[in-house]
Amino acid sequence: MKIGYARVSTREQTEGNSLEQQIARLEKAGASLIFSDVESGRSNKRKQFNKMLSFCKKEDVSEVIVTRVDRLGRSVVTIHNTMKLFEELDIKLNVMDAPVDQDSAFGWFSINQMAGLAEFESRLLQDRIKHGFDYFREQGKASPQPPFGFKRVNEKYAFDDSLYGETNKTKHDIALEIIEYFLNNPNATLRNTMKWIFDNYQKKFTPAGLKYWLTNPVLVGNTAYNIRKNLSNPENWIVKLNTHEGLISQEQMQLIKQKLQDNVNKYAYGNNRTGEVTPLRGLVYCGACGYCCHVKRRKTRDKKKTWIVLRCKKREEIRAVCDNKNSIRLTKVIEIVDKLLLERYEQIAENVISTKAEEEDRKVDPREKELRIQLTSLQQLPRTEIIQKAIDETLEKIEALNVAGVFTESLESRRELLIECFKNPKYWALLQPSVKAEIYKKFVDKVFVLNGEVTEVKLLV
Repeated sequence: MKIGYARVSTREQTEGNSLEQQIARLEKAGASLIFSDVESGRSNKRKQFNKMLSFCKKEDVSEVIVTRVDRLGRSVVTIHNTMKLFEELDIKLNVMDAPVDQDSAFGWFSINQMAGLAEFESRLLQDRIKHGFDYFREQGKASPQPPFGFKRVNEKYAFDDSLYGETNKTKHDIALEIIEYFLNNPNATLRNTMKWIFDNYQKKFTPAGLKYWLTNPVLVGNTAYNIRKNLSNPENWIVKLNTHEGLISQEQMQLIKQKLQDNVNKYAYGNNRTGEVTPLRGLVYCGACGYCCHVKRRKTRDKKKTWIVLRCKKREEIRAVCDNKNSIRLTKVIEIVDKLLLERYEQIAENVISTKAEEEDRKVDPREKELRIQLTSLQQLPRTEIIQKAIDETLEKIEALNVAGVFTESLESRRELLIECFKNPKYWALLQPSVKAEIYKKFVDKVFVLNGEVTEVKLLV
């Protein structure tokens, strides 16, 4: 059976019909099944690529067809490991634009050289992008997507005096009103401020979006970079001061941040007003949309008792679409999770003996293990400047892990903790909620709920 694999980066996809052309060529070459991705070749998490490799392991595949070697990836290690797998499975790799015989020493060398060039091109592109961003920051240029209330004029931030929607107010004026409402209303929270904005101006914010807007350095006249991947880590932002006229003062910004923090202490989901932490907080997700569920306290009809329930956060946002209509009691979720943990304890107790080698293997940081596999693959390749640089970088990463002493908690240690907690049911029952909350994080990956029922529990033990 002949199969094909096609891949384009997002940039290539927007520039033309490269993916369609690849697929047409693969079909013409005889591929009866084609896997395709629209993703960077540097990523090893491409869904269709990994699906293609799994298919090769399970089915009778005789040939894999690609238009170019770099369609498989833009990493020497990825391409080398893929070729090694094909060799083990006796699968022929057909590179349409550079036909080579991978069974010969020269063909094997040629493919690896092409893989090196593909990674070299990718690294050059990354360097060019980095230099471009560095120049962009040095010039203090504004982001192409300025925050609400601002616009981009001559690559700098300026007030947006255009009218918003059908109102007679400018975006700049509305932005000032939002800040005034949040600061001057004693009971203002992100959610009721968001509702006020929608009711008055039909402008949609999410709670997180409103928070990041309120704390955006642009509002005080500064320009910030490196924000997108560090929204919750402002210490990693690169900020240039006094690049334009601000919407608010530094004192007002400090008041906003202080009020946000006060609201966290006062209204934070998962904490009651005494500061008691709720078990499973942050581990329960909506089975419909995948959004995290938050904890709410709800009184019974006679108002004599208070139930702690979990509800999808997205369901409660303005106009958010989610089919998870019903909340679920936290006690019900805990009961089901505890039952599964008890069953897992009984399974482990029956097979407590493991070999010393297995125990040692579990103690190795999985990141270090993956890096050492990559290092072995690189060391088998012909030494070129690119390969040597990749080897040196991999060794540096391994050394950094060892120096920092960063090791993930082993499966064995989590299982030992599970045995300690559940061998005596009374011990687990008497633990304080705050202690249980920390232990659940070691045992539970995710819990999915839908319309009042637990649909799936993913354990870490």
